[in-house]
Amino acid sequence: MNTKPNLNNNKLMGDLSEELQSEVARLESEANLQFALGAAQLGVWNMNPDTGEVYFDERCRELYGNPPEEILNFESLILHIHFEDREKVTIAISDALDPNKRLTYDVRYRTVGAADNRLRWLHCTGKAYFTPEGAPYRFSGVSRNVTDEISNRERVAWADQQAAMTIEGSGAGSFLVTLATDEIIYSPTMSRIITGRDNNTDSREVFIRHVHPEDADKRLNAYKVASATGQLRYEARFVWHDKSVHWVRVIGQYLFDSTGKAVSLSGVVMDITDRIEAENIIRTSEEHLRTLIEQAPVATSLFVGREMIIELPNEAMLKIWGKGNSVIGKPLHEALPELQSQPFFKILSEVFETGVPYAASGSRADLVMNGVLETFYFDFTYKPLRNSKGEIYAILDMAVDVTEQVKSRQALEQSEERYRQLVNELEQRVQKRTEELHQANQELLNSNSNLQQFAYAASHDMQEPLRKILSFSSRLQTVYGNSFDENGIFMLNRIQDASKRMSSMIDDLLAYSRLTTRDSAFEPVDLDKIVSSVIADLEFSIEEQKSEIKIGPLPTVWGNASQLTQLVQNLLSNAIKYRKQDVPSVIEILARDVDAAELAELPRLFSEHHYTRFEVRDNGIGFDEKYLDRIFQMFQRLHGRGEFSGSGIGLALCKKVVQNHHGYITAKSELEVGSTFIVYLPVPN
Repeated sequence: MNTKPNLNNNKLMGDLSEELQSEVARLESEANLQFALGAAQLGVWNMNPDTGEVYFDERCRELYGNPPEEILNFESLILHIHFEDREKVTIAISDALDPNKRLTYDVRYRTVGAADNRLRWLHCTGKAYFTPEGAPYRFSGVSRNVTDEISNRERVAWADQQAAMTIEGSGAGSFLVTLATDEIIYSPTMSRIITGRDNNTDSREVFIRHVHPEDADKRLNAYKVASATGQLRYEARFVWHDKSVHWVRVIGQYLFDSTGKAVSLSGVVMDITDRIEAENIIRTSEEHLRTLIEQAPVATSLFVGREMIIELPNEAMLKIWGKGNSVIGKPLHEALPELQSQPFFKILSEVFETGVPYAASGSRADLVMNGVLETFYFDFTYKPLRNSKGEIYAILDMAVDVTEQVKSRQALEQSEERYRQLVNELEQRVQKRTEELHQANQELLNSNSNLQQFAYAASHDMQEPLRKILSFSSRLQTVYGNSFDENGIFMLNRIQDASKRMSSMIDDLLAYSRLTTRDSAFEPVDLDKIVSSVIADLEFSIEEQKSEIKIGPLPTVWGNASQLTQLVQNLLSNAIKYRKQDVPSVIEILARDVDAAELAELPRLFSEHHYTRFEVRDNGIGFDEKYLDRIFQMFQRLHGRGEFSGSGIGLALCKKVVQNHHGYITAKSELEVGSTFIVYLPVPN
C-alpha cells in the first residue's frame, strides 16, 4: 500500500477551502452593506450608459413613488423628476459621463411620485466608470430622502427671516459674530444705533471703537459673565461719529457645538437713550419732590399706591402722628389703625380713583398720642400725583394743625350763645318787622302780577275788536268798494289806518309792560352780533330809505340779548325814519370805553362797574334839545302822524331797557343837522 500523502489532493482541498471562505466573506460583506444601506435608508441604483437602462433597488423605487415599469430607463424616469429640476439633473449626469470632465455626480432634486404624486427631495451621489479607451460602461450610486431636512431648513430660514423682520420692525438692530474668524454680520439698524451711520464697514471692532471710555470696563465685565453663563447683557454709552453720546442696551447669547465649545454669538442692540433720559428726569423730579417735602413749612407726606404706603413724611408730619419713623414704608391702615373708623380712608380712595383733589378746613381727627386717643383739628389737602403715563401713583397729603384755633372758636361760640338770649327780644321785633315787610312785598308782587295779567288780558281783549274792525272794513272795501263815493272810501281808509295804529300801539304797550314786570337772565352779549341781526331785519327799510350804515368795533356787554335787540332796533329805526329827504342818509354805530372821570359825571351808574358808551348817530332832521326829557316819555311825539308814523312809545321802551340794565341813555341833537343817541351799558368784569 502506498501510504505517501497525495500532495495534489491536499492542494485542491486547500484551494476549495479558500474559495469557500472568500465567498462566505463576500456574502457577509454584501449582507453588511445591505444592512448599512437599509439602516441609512439609502437606495442603490445602476445605469447602463449605452442602453440607458436603470436598475433600482426597492428603496430607490419607493423614492420615485414605485414606478409601474419592470424595466426602467432614463427617458421614463426623467418624467418623474420635478420639471423645474430636470435640466439640473440632466446636466449633472452629462458632466459625470463626460470622459473629459468625469465629475462626481452630486445633486439634490425633487421627484413626483409615480403612483402617489407625492413630492420628495432626493440627494443623489454617484460615479461613472470608464474603459481604458475612455468610454463609460457603468454609472452607479445611492439616493437618500432629504425631504424632512429641506423642510426643516426652510422652516428655520423662515423663522430666522421672521425674527429678523420682527427685530428690525421694533427699532432694534441684530448682529451675529462667528467666533472662529471673529467676523461680524450686522444690520444697518444696528450700525445706526452704534455709530450713527446706516452703513458701516467696521469689523467686530465696531463695539470696541465706539463704546464710551468710561463704560469700557462695564462691557468687558459683561463678556466675562457671558463666557460663564452664555448670556450677554449690558447697557453702555456709545459715541457716534458726530461725537454725540447715546445709551445702548446689548442682549446676546452664545451658541455652542456638541463639544460645548462656543461657535457664535448672536443678539440685538436697542437705543435706550430716551428711556435713560426719562429715568433721569423722573429721578431728578423725585429728588426735587423729596427736597420740597422735607423743607415744606407744613406737615407733608406721600401715600403711594392703593395700599397707601407711607413715604417721605417730613418731621412735621411725624410729629403730628406721634409714632416716629416706624410708620415709614407701612400701609396707612397699619401705621395709624385708629383712622379705620374715621372718613379719611374713604376720601383717599375716592381721590385715587377719580383724580379729583380734596381739601377740608377744621376737620376733626382722633389720633393715638402716647397710648391715649386725643382729638385734633386740621386743615388738609389730598392731591393726586400722576406718572408720565398720566396714571395716579400716589397722593400728596399736606396738613396744618389748627386745633388751638378751632378750640378757641368753639369757646367763642359758647360765649356768644350766652349773649344770644339777651338779644332775643330784639330779634322778635325784627322778625315782626320782617313779616310786615314780607307782607308788603307780597302785596306788591300780587299787584305786579295783576298788572301783568291786566296788560295781557287788555291787549288781547282790545286786539279782538280791532281785528274785527280791520276784517269787516277790508270786506266792505272788497265787496262794496264800488258802491262808495269818494268820501266813503276816504272814511273807510281812515278807519283802517286808525285800527292799525291802535293795534301797533297796543303791541308797543304790551312790550313795554313786559319790560316793566318781567325779570330776565343776564349774560355776556356780543353787540356786534345784535347789530348785525337788527340790520338784517331792517334790510327792506334801509334799502327803501337808501341809508348808508357805518359800524365801528363793538364790545361785549352784560345784559339780556332780547331786550338789547329791542333797544338797538328802536334806535336804528328812528335814525332811518327821521331822515332828510334831500340829503343821503348816513348812520354811524360806534362804541368806546368809559373812563372814571366821565363815569363820575353820569347819574345812576355804579362807580365800581365798568361801562361802555354805545352811540347811534344820524344826519337826519334832528330835534331841539329843550325836548330831550320829553322824547323818552310815553306817547310823546315831536312830529305829527302825517309826517312820520309811530306810536310814541319806542324811545320810552329804550329808556326802560337801559334802566333794566342799570345803565343811562341820553341824546344830543341839532335841528337839520342830525341826532346822536348815547347809551351807557355795563360790560362783564
